[in-house]
Amino acid sequence: MNKWLLLLTCSIFTTSAFTQEQSLRELYAKPQHEWPTIISSKDVPAAPLKPLKAKPFKQSDEIIALGEKLFNDTRLSRDNTVSCASCHESRLAFSDRRKLAVGIDGQVGTRNTQAIIGVDHWQTFFWDGRAKTAAQQALMPIENPIEMGSSVELVLNKVNSAEDYKNPIFNAFGKEALNKELLALALVAFERTFDIPESLFTRFIDKVQTNPSEAVALLDDQQLEGLHLFRTKARCMTCHEGALLSDNEFHVTGLHFYGRKLQDLGRFDATQDPADIGKFRTPSLLALQQSTPWMHHGGFQSLLGIVNFYNAGGARPKPSKKFKDDPNYPQTTELLHKLALSKDEKNALIAFLETL
Repeated sequence: MNKWLLLLTCSIFTTSAFTQEQSLRELYAKPQHEWPTIISSKDVPAAPLKPLKAKPFKQSDEIIALGEKLFNDTRLSRDNTVSCASCHESRLAFSDRRKLAVGIDGQVGTRNTQAIIGVDHWQTFFWDGRAKTAAQQALMPIENPIEMGSSVELVLNKVNSAEDYKNPIFNAFGKEALNKELLALALVAFERTFDIPESLFTRFIDKVQTNPSEAVALLDDQQLEGLHLFRTKARCMTCHEGALLSDNEFHVTGLHFYGRKLQDLGRFDATQDPADIGKFRTPSLLALQQSTPWMHHGGFQSLLGIVNFYNAGGARPKPSKKFKDDPNYPQTTELLHKLALSKDEKNALIAFLETL
């Protein structure tokens, strides 16, 4: 049987079987391993939903305090006007609610600011994955001419010569001055303390581990149907899986604007591999409500727009004559295809996404 037909058959069966034998509420009141099978477009099973927990890591309160001071210090920018916190506000899950990031001299960047979530759970950083570790990521904005427009060397000179840093540096590391590695270590130590904002979803998924019947009682019927769709017919867990609600991978969803004014080559910027043109890292859906607008270009401000986009199978732009024979023209991933969600199903899915 054709793969997509098989998956569609499975999704139809999954969404209709409970009406014949059990209600969704009865099904999801069971331990998670007894829930309806997750449906995705990948050949490997999606990781089940679970709480995002900090990974064990030894770091002193003094190092964290130094990292917090650095994170909020505008002296890390060339002209002392921009700090890490300028784009990563604590009240917004350390995002900024702007369509595109704004840096030094009011310069507008090309990509949306992502929330800082679960730094030790990511395999790469930035939309294009150009940083392989959180420590690498922490220093890159300092030297980005659009973001902070400075250099690590200049920042170290400023910080190490500042009277208000002498005690914090010594208390953290027993040294009189920071080097590049310690600067990054302190910033990441502070980022590790960022908690996921409490939401209906975090309360639900925490409770699922110990008392699923109490957990499912937290969701109303529409939200519960949305959860079911998220796991089955809508195939959201193809890319948004596990505790992070991300597969840590890169995909072409069609929003690359290749050859046009808003062109963004995505992961290609980091790898220079033509196969990566138009690919972007799957973002986490945690703290979804705090981190609007969405997508790498910040082009979506409503969940209905997002749902309609994926219900249509993503964007599938056709090359103009100029690019008709271009072998590098990015092709939208085969993981996306039309979902045929009804209006009520879309509304239910949105109701669940609003719990995140």
